[in-house]
Amino acid sequence: LAEEYVPGRASPTFITIENEKGMLEQIQVNLDEDDFTNPNGSYFNNVGFGDPDYKDDNMLTRNGSIPNTKYIKDLKRNAKRRIVSKSGDCNTQLYRVSSKKKRFMKDVFTTMVDMQWRYTLLAFVASFLVSWLIFAVMWWFISYVHGDYLIENINNSTFIPCILANKNFASAFLFSVETQHTIGYGSRQTTEECPDGIILQCVQSIVGVIIQACMAGIVFAKLSRPKSRTKTVVFSKSAVVTQRNGQLFLLFRVGNVRSSHLLEAHVRAQLIQKVVTEEGENIFFHQQELKVGTQMDGGEDRTLLLWPVTVGHLIDKDSPLWKLSPKDLLNSNFEIVVTLEGSIESTGNTTQARSSFLPNEVLWGYRFDNLVSYAKKQGVYAIDCSAINRVVPDNTPRMSAYRVQEIKKKKISSATFRSVSHQQLSLVGLNTNAAAKKISLQSWNSLKRDPAVPAARQRYSVPARSGSVSQIHSLPGLLDEEGAGGLDGPLAEGRGQRAEDAHLHGM
Repeated sequence: LAEEYVPGRASPTFITIENEKGMLEQIQVNLDEDDFTNPNGSYFNNVGFGDPDYKDDNMLTRNGSIPNTKYIKDLKRNAKRRIVSKSGDCNTQLYRVSSKKKRFMKDVFTTMVDMQWRYTLLAFVASFLVSWLIFAVMWWFISYVHGDYLIENINNSTFIPCILANKNFASAFLFSVETQHTIGYGSRQTTEECPDGIILQCVQSIVGVIIQACMAGIVFAKLSRPKSRTKTVVFSKSAVVTQRNGQLFLLFRVGNVRSSHLLEAHVRAQLIQKVVTEEGENIFFHQQELKVGTQMDGGEDRTLLLWPVTVGHLIDKDSPLWKLSPKDLLNSNFEIVVTLEGSIESTGNTTQARSSFLPNEVLWGYRFDNLVSYAKKQGVYAIDCSAINRVVPDNTPRMSAYRVQEIKKKKISSATFRSVSHQQLSLVGLNTNAAAKKISLQSWNSLKRDPAVPAARQRYSVPARSGSVSQIHSLPGLLDEEGAGGLDGPLAEGRGQRAEDAHLHGM
């Protein structure tokens, strides 16, 4: 009974499992290649949001000679555990709502608009059929009480009934339909013999108008719902992490495939993940706003959707992705929900399109390819909508934004230290180029010829060669001994003589 699974095609497979009662049972499942080739479960990372003890036992176990296929069933169910699907549907369900039916009936118009089409059409048809039937019973009862169905009255030519050409309940039902919709075939009509019939005719006319207005409004509102407009707003299947101007960005694409525009369109993004406070409180589905925008710096969330635009989030110190490396990203449990809101140009209604990205749908080290070009022959800007998901690899560093920032700080600190050291050495006469050395020698010769300068100070103005060890070693002593005689003191004289001899020997 078991059919061997063949990779590369979908195959119905009969498997034997042990049910809750301990009995063997055969079930049929359809397995894809991905069910076996991707058993790591990273696609369904968000299942652990609400369960701190969640364990991903992604392996096929055996109970004796019988395979335990519970994982296969869980794997298929897990595919629906995304909070927001790629089509924008929210995978949420309300439970234990007090007085739910009563609350919904108070807002019956919204309830009927939110219903599925089959229930809306059923309510549309039922509202007319029930009203026709109820008023038909009333017309039949009025005619029955008046005696319109008696044989002697039917054969009496002088008898005036409440409704002309009304012979049975079928005639009353047809008259009810004609009255409610003002059809007026000309054969059936009310007479002045029955005041009750006149009043009922007025009531049915009013009720018929109300039913038509309500049902037509519900159907029109359901047809013109802005929710259908979201079907023509597309998001990229994957997001990317790339480097722009030395900073890491999280990017995704969104586009409008209609020629009519969305007015005042703006983009939002929220990261949903588990958060633990300092007091130990577990917030399993915390929604954190991500700063996104269409500009190069990730600012300005408003956009003009002339073509699919790339929306960016700057990964800085305020970003929850600040310390995530590519490996940490794949091992994380979160979901990024992105939305695009705008006003429909043709109707003015506000619409919202939604999508989401899981950790394994974020590609590190890629960027989106260009999709806009100019067609000279047609004289238009051609937009290749098939390239909205096209990405190309780049040289983005495979490390977190925090790590990149730390490396930059170390390089800046090292360069700053070398610059400051060079400036300090230049201030005390340690010149490292030929021009500075020449100027220093000229100063030395002028000092020698100047009788007003003390000999001791002349000796200590001797310029040394670039990088002279004797001068470098003498600097701390000169500065320390300044208080006990300074450069003109007796201790400085001997060192000045040695510096002068070293200089003359170097020349």
